Amino acid sequence: MAVRVRCERVGLLLIALAHLGFLVTHDLSHSLAGVPTSPTQLVLIVAVMTVLPILAVAMAFHKSPRLGAGLFAVAMAASFGFGYLLHFVLGSPELHSNVAAEHRDLFFHSAQGLAHVEVAGVMYGFAMSVRRRQQEPDRGSPNLWTVPDARRSP
Repeated sequence: MAVRVRCERVGLLLIALAHLGFLVTHDLSHSLAGVPTSPTQLVLIVAVMTVLPILAVAMAFHKSPRLGAGLFAVAMAASFGFGYLLHFVLGSPELHSNVAAEHRDLFFHSAQGLAHVEVAGVMYGFAMSVRRRQQEPDRGSPNLWTVPDARRSP
């Protein structure tokens, strides 16, 4: 069970790192395209899209894997909702089709990459947070994953 939990935590970390990479790339595309970010948006980006996923992964590693994964899923869902509305739905300066042609590809693909990673983060975090805890085997019952001790007689 410890190995499975460790692997799940590493998966959460990898998704968080991919999200951070796309976030930095998309921030660069905002700068290159001259698309402004309001102070309110900046607070949301820093708090919910940057800090909260990092805290959630830290919580998953050090405190509670299920609680950290749940917090991660919430952060990714909020990030997805915010980014999807601004970049693909609402008629704002951040709508991908309103960006200058020479920077549109980087802007669009970095926003799309963020959306994909965020959806993966929601699904992975949710699945990790709701999974049932596996029962520890009784000390008297045989554990299929251990080699029997040859020194002990049955």
